Amino acid sequence: MSSQATTLKPRQTIDEVSIIRVIACLSVVLLHSIKFSTGESTDGAVEFGLWSLAGLLSFGTSTFVFISALILAYSYPKSLPSGFYMKRIRFLLIPFACMAFFYAIISGLTKDWSIPKLVVYNLLGAYHGWFVLVIFQFYVLHQLYARYIDRFRPSVVLSVSFVITVVYLGFFNLVPPPDGQLAAYIWERGYWMPFTGWLFYFSLAYYCGRNYQRFLRGLERYKWWIVAALPLTAGLIVYNNAYSSFGFGSKRVDMIGFTVVMILLLFLLFRGVKRIPPLVTLISQYSFGIYLVHWFFLDMMDRAVERFGIQLGYLEIPLLFVAGIACCIVTIWVFNHVVPFGQYVVGRINTGRSTRAQGQGASRRTGTAAAEN
Repeated sequence: MSSQATTLKPRQTIDEVSIIRVIACLSVVLLHSIKFSTGESTDGAVEFGLWSLAGLLSFGTSTFVFISALILAYSYPKSLPSGFYMKRIRFLLIPFACMAFFYAIISGLTKDWSIPKLVVYNLLGAYHGWFVLVIFQFYVLHQLYARYIDRFRPSVVLSVSFVITVVYLGFFNLVPPPDGQLAAYIWERGYWMPFTGWLFYFSLAYYCGRNYQRFLRGLERYKWWIVAALPLTAGLIVYNNAYSSFGFGSKRVDMIGFTVVMILLLFLLFRGVKRIPPLVTLISQYSFGIYLVHWFFLDMMDRAVERFGIQLGYLEIPLLFVAGIACCIVTIWVFNHVVPFGQYVVGRINTGRSTRAQGQGASRRTGTAAAEN
């Protein structure tokens, strides 16, 4: 299918994706609010519970990556339209790079580190906007799947990609790093960026997006299995938190099962949604900018609380969460409406109108942030 043929269809979106995107976005902000509020300590039952909750909430990053791949496959099942990459470079990669410079400067000034070295590290994915690099790899994978991988059975592709992802993450989770600064960086963060650690999520999203109505019917058919799997997969993570040294985050091999179950459960819960609350729509439109900006506000507010000796206890978590979201939205609005070229710094506000995609013959194009992000 040519890009010209693709654009002839009416453009519609999948409303449940907006809700799931918001849940993913808020999960990431909440987990970072927990980490800023509790520091690095996991001593004590409450701290361990909060860090375990933060670890479970890290499914949000993988979910954001998943829905981006799903909408990509839903929107462009055969080929990417002309201008696709240029648009993503403008509205994804340039804001990613701008914030990489920004966070390098902030870290360099507050921690007396080398700013040029931090810029290079951040551009390679050393700050929390690293998922943009994964999504760009998905764009290339999508073309490869549509051109070459579609000749194979989905069960084979899913099985192979699952094994690759498990082996890849398991290696970096379980094998100690060799000596050397480069190896230490790769084991700590560098292994997050290659698509091999996310290949199963992409493959699953690819087939779900290309066969979306069939995917929804499958959710209905296996809904009780999905519900039953949730406490089992979550319990495995909590158990490993207590008795292993995996750390806390989305790049753990045992997070694969929990993340997939959560994604399926969210699509099951919100399939066929009729109306999206205005607040959800608002956060969905600002979600990419919130991902990029929220760390700065959480960090500054946490520093302020510590500097002025304010004793908030665990109340700091919801305060950081709510205030962080509010500050992000205000900042993104100002940059998009007042600051010249501000949308290229903090990400643009996605105000595409949402229309429910109906039936098998519905348009496969979506103008939402998930397709772009």
